[in-house]
Amino acid sequence: MISGVKSYITEEKLLDGCHCIVAAVSGGIDSMVLADILYQLREDLHFELVIANFNHCLRAEAEEEAVFVGEWARARHLAYHTASADIRKLSQGRNLQNTARQQRYAFLRGLAYQYGGALIATAHHCDDQAETVLLHLLRGSGLSGLAAIQPRENGIIRPLLSHSRVDIAAYASANGIEYREDSTNASPKYLRNKIRLQLLPQLRTYNPQIVEALNTTARICRDEDALLEDMASIRMAELWDVDNNMLDAQAFDALAPALQRRLLRKAFCLLAGDSAELSFAHVQAILALKDEQSCDLPCGLKAYRRGNLYFASQVPPLVQHVEVLPLIIDGSWHKLADWGWQYCACRRDKRAWNPDQIMLSEEQALHAVWRTRRQGDSVPSRGKKGRRKLKDLFIRAGIPVHQRNAWPLLVQDERLLWIPGLWNDTCDSTVQNPQNEEAKSILIRIKQCAKI
Repeated sequence: MISGVKSYITEEKLLDGCHCIVAAVSGGIDSMVLADILYQLREDLHFELVIANFNHCLRAEAEEEAVFVGEWARARHLAYHTASADIRKLSQGRNLQNTARQQRYAFLRGLAYQYGGALIATAHHCDDQAETVLLHLLRGSGLSGLAAIQPRENGIIRPLLSHSRVDIAAYASANGIEYREDSTNASPKYLRNKIRLQLLPQLRTYNPQIVEALNTTARICRDEDALLEDMASIRMAELWDVDNNMLDAQAFDALAPALQRRLLRKAFCLLAGDSAELSFAHVQAILALKDEQSCDLPCGLKAYRRGNLYFASQVPPLVQHVEVLPLIIDGSWHKLADWGWQYCACRRDKRAWNPDQIMLSEEQALHAVWRTRRQGDSVPSRGKKGRRKLKDLFIRAGIPVHQRNAWPLLVQDERLLWIPGLWNDTCDSTVQNPQNEEAKSILIRIKQCAKI
């Protein structure tokens, strides 16, 4: 088994850049076998070995187990560190196992830092991998969850991941490895134990090689998850606007759903921290957003659509544009404040008409001004009595809500002359009557000059 672990360490490059390993040793059979094998390999693979034990204060025998592990380490002249925490008290009604895991890894990471960036080794094996795949499958998971336990991630290595519980028991027996039994491993109180003690034996009646099959699934998912993650990282670099905490919506909407979900999680973690998690339900809520809609996310964040897809602690109000701007007739292009539009007005031009230009009489043009929409704006309703609200024109044309406040209106004495691309005063449509062109003497053209 030692040679098999050595080969696995080499193949998976578990020790690249490593000079020291902090082994998490509880005193159970798995961790004691891990400690012994690493002790045997330390000179051959050129690393310093440190033994660490964390007492969760959940079992009376845990204190004796810490003493046992310490004696084993000192007998081999290995550095030994131990710590304890009252997990029941710290959990305060929250998930006991999660609190225990957080406290244990905080201790281990502190030690790894103390030893100059050491790696942390845990005793996870392929049976643990199979249980984890099933655990994630039962809870609902994507590729990242089904990839389950990684050989190396975030400074943690699992040298025994290629070996089974049977291999470990055989090694312990052949080499006289002493260990302590954890009585909670036989308790059906925890879901993982139920999977180990009840579900996996049932699945073996369908497939005697179920553990191997689940490990193969995890390996395939790990490789494909890594590929998708690389693709998502590239797209993230292209689409993310770091100054505005924004994803380019046009490019984002063109992506496959698998990449969209990953980009949303990446964007969320950029703001909430790498340890923050975005659930599938939150991701789906973001994907369902329409213009000017928002949804609440964990960590006090919100996602909202305003042309693009933004992440912020609150949704800012829409900008109101109150300026009234004169129509300048000099043949040059002029910006309309910060509305995101430019126009050019000049004496009569023979260019063909299109919805982005209009011909006015000189008298009309000299008294015309630009402004944005106001409450009560409406236009004559062709073919029936009454008027149509400007809002209805925007809706009919599919103009996004966030663009409407900056849409330019050409007005003469508060009478609407032109709504670019939507309506003009010569007829109630977006097609100007060419017969009226001879009576016009000022050509006005307009275009959007920025994304708004």
